[in-house]
Amino acid sequence: MKFFEGAPVFAVEVRSEGDYGPRAEVAMAKKRSDYFAAGTLVVWDVDLLSTDVVNVYGASEPDKPTIYRRGDIAAAEPAVPGWSMPVDDLFAEDV
Repeated sequence: MKFFEGAPVFAVEVRSEGDYGPRAEVAMAKKRSDYFAAGTLVVWDVDLLSTDVVNVYGASEPDKPTIYRRGDIAAAEPAVPGWSMPVDDLFAEDV
């Protein structure tokens, strides 16, 4: 399968173990900048280890994220109008 041509309107970056620390923060900010330069409208930075679980960055204000925590409903406006999801759904339930 080939890569999609163009930029997604909505991107989600889920942090892994190597995505922490000053260098990782710089790299992630650069990646968001690249997304916005390509035309992406909204980027989620999902950090399941933080109380600030979903940081939503928008192309119109790329340095001012909207922060969603457990119990909140995270949105992807204006990239995906009307779509949202409970932050708690990002966590596996104990069975």
